Amino acid sequence: MLAACECSGATCRAARIDPARYFPCMRVLVVTQNYPRFAGDPAGAFVARLAVAARTADHDVRILTPHAPGTAEHEVMGDLPVHRFRYAPEALERIGYTGSLHRRALSSPVAMAGVLFFLAAFRRALADEVRTFAPDIIHAHWWMPAGWLASRLGERLIVTCHGSDVRLLDRAPLRRIGRGVFHRASAITAVSRFLARDIARVFPDLRTPVEVTPMPVDVDRFAAGLAIPKAHPPRILFAGNLTASKGVDVLIEAFALLCQRGVSCQLRILGQGHMEGALRALAKRLGIDDGVLWSPLVPQDAMPAEYGASTVTVLPTRGNAEGLGLVLVEALLAGSAVVGTIAGGIPEVVRPECTGLLARPDDASDLAAQIERLLLDEALRNRLIRAGQAHMRATYASGPAAERFLDIYRHVDATGHVR
Repeated sequence: MLAACECSGATCRAARIDPARYFPCMRVLVVTQNYPRFAGDPAGAFVARLAVAARTADHDVRILTPHAPGTAEHEVMGDLPVHRFRYAPEALERIGYTGSLHRRALSSPVAMAGVLFFLAAFRRALADEVRTFAPDIIHAHWWMPAGWLASRLGERLIVTCHGSDVRLLDRAPLRRIGRGVFHRASAITAVSRFLARDIARVFPDLRTPVEVTPMPVDVDRFAAGLAIPKAHPPRILFAGNLTASKGVDVLIEAFALLCQRGVSCQLRILGQGHMEGALRALAKRLGIDDGVLWSPLVPQDAMPAEYGASTVTVLPTRGNAEGLGLVLVEALLAGSAVVGTIAGGIPEVVRPECTGLLARPDDASDLAAQIERLLLDEALRNRLIRAGQAHMRATYASGPAAERFLDIYRHVDATGHVR
């Protein structure tokens, strides 16, 4: 372990997080394929909040992440040095920040070559950072590729899984690669109990248990949405990637059913992805395209207003791709009622009839029924929002969530493993 920190001032800033705890200053290298590219960027915003919390506790924190078009290779964001490694000419840098690494690799031999170049550049940049920075701990977000590359360096490693990376373990070749990563890690965390159980199911012989560590949310920022007037007619909101697993097609079908029943509402879809063309065509085929407002994802700073203007926010995910459903946490804090599906970690946010309503996946009729309940029953809507806000504040506020990670850092630095 490092010696006691010699911070300026009467006390170490770490004491302000919890005066009863003692945190030696550590060098922490955060490795991630997703990190804010500009102020207000939602990409990896939760990763940035954790990194800022570690810096506030006087740890020396650096960020390694892929370069993206229009970004600087080296800059300081929020007092944190960020290195974005180059892996291709800027026009071809399309791998990081999309969440589609494995899908892209399988799409064609040319795409596979691009992924291999990306991984090789990532590995070189990581090795360079380890050599020059000499971190006490590497914190890798997503086990593939960051955790896998970091696990090959012999450093103390914390791996945090967010959802899509856990689904990779369903494939035998990647499961074999993942076994080495998880067994070499000093600590493994997951953002929901659902994901933690899945990892333990795949690897029942792990030497350290998977810790459940909710991602921190900027509670006050999203609470600003409470002051935003609701849209008229009442707005149904979806915000996320337009991929098959998100179930946006089912939401569009549910919206068509609501329109057929004469329920006054509009649907706003914030998102981008390979399914956008098919989804637009579906809305047109169902004759409800005039009632659908389409927009790319907006900066994080604009999301409180989006949630605040929406009467209901819906996450209609199918399968097990949703690690938690952070969009529903944010929506509740901003005063929007929520509907999710019984999929992945969503029920950990949406406690049925308590913090929101749940629908069956791939069931447009059931989804429409749950949305209609919230649109028409103001008393139910207000009750669920109030209970949801209390639960979200208690679980996802930045202070408690960040403190849990700082505690893990302290244990790993002291012992080489979390407990």
